[in-house]
Amino acid sequence: MTAQYFLPLATYPDSSSGLIVSNAVTFAKSCDANLHVCAIRIEIPRIPNAWSSLLLDTPKMIEQAEMSSRDRAATLMAAATNLGANENVDLSTREVKANLPLLHETAATEARFFDLTILECNSEVPDTRSIAEAVIFGSGRPAVIFPNKTFAGPIDHLVIAWDGSRAAARAVSDAGPFIRKARRVSVLSLTGEKPLPETSGAHLAEILVSSGVNAGASVARFASSSIGASIQRAALELGADMLVMGGFGHSRLRDFVLGGATDGVLEEPLLPVLMSH
Repeated sequence: MTAQYFLPLATYPDSSSGLIVSNAVTFAKSCDANLHVCAIRIEIPRIPNAWSSLLLDTPKMIEQAEMSSRDRAATLMAAATNLGANENVDLSTREVKANLPLLHETAATEARFFDLTILECNSEVPDTRSIAEAVIFGSGRPAVIFPNKTFAGPIDHLVIAWDGSRAAARAVSDAGPFIRKARRVSVLSLTGEKPLPETSGAHLAEILVSSGVNAGASVARFASSSIGASIQRAALELGADMLVMGGFGHSRLRDFVLGGATDGVLEEPLLPVLMSH
């Protein structure tokens, strides 16, 4: 059964990067997966003529915005098509239109059809984080978040951030195909941030070993102002090619509040991170 990966591309007000297109193609190839690229074009509701005459040249501004979105979509999809052909990846492209306020929700809705979504979080393009949050918490599917650097692949050493939580357990389940392919799996527990059962990580490693996985447990200490940065740096010190972790967030009144580790990773991913909610 061939895995089906999804790459949503923003086109307005900022555009997804060419780097995430390249990384997605490389990642899909390394995983023998099909890649479905979807450029999300914006539609802006027309303002009634009686109102637009009181403003700037609103119809022209709307036309220019939609044209910019359309042109960026065409550029990104052409790049994806060319890269897919060069790397012999089974790749398809399509466009969907969405009203600007529904851009992120559209990405999450589209992601529900696929096994996994590929995302970027680039601090220079704020919309990439908004799309990432919408997909992680709204699609019901796992996502892999790439840092703003070239992905080399393949995933030989997988590190699981384990705290015994429901979200972590879900992430381990969703990461099953990567766990089975990896040459080495490390179960990482971070102490000093919150109470953890002493043997929880070792117990998970034992169960993975009994499943035929080359797994071991590792413990690191929380040693910075950001739990997200601490987990990622500990994973990198272990030589991780990818980090697996649960995504945590909850509603508080009208705001959606992210857990510290989730927020830290989305603020600055340092390596590919498979996140599941």
